Amino acid sequence: MNCPLCGGNSTGKVGTNQYYCWDCFVEFSINKNKVMVFELSDDGSLVPYGKKEKMN
Repeated sequence: MNCPLCGGNSTGKVGTNQYYCWDCFVEFSINKNKVMVFELSDDGSLVPYGKKEKMN
């Protein structure tokens, strides 16, 4: 399974249809033909990729 974000193949399964990329540190899920990519927040919750607040 290749990462849909970086294309790397260092991915692992973390749940049903859920995977983690060790190259770019995102979690992604695949349901039918839809791929959703998430970042992990500081508290461990999943945030849609690109929506994570940046701290200055």
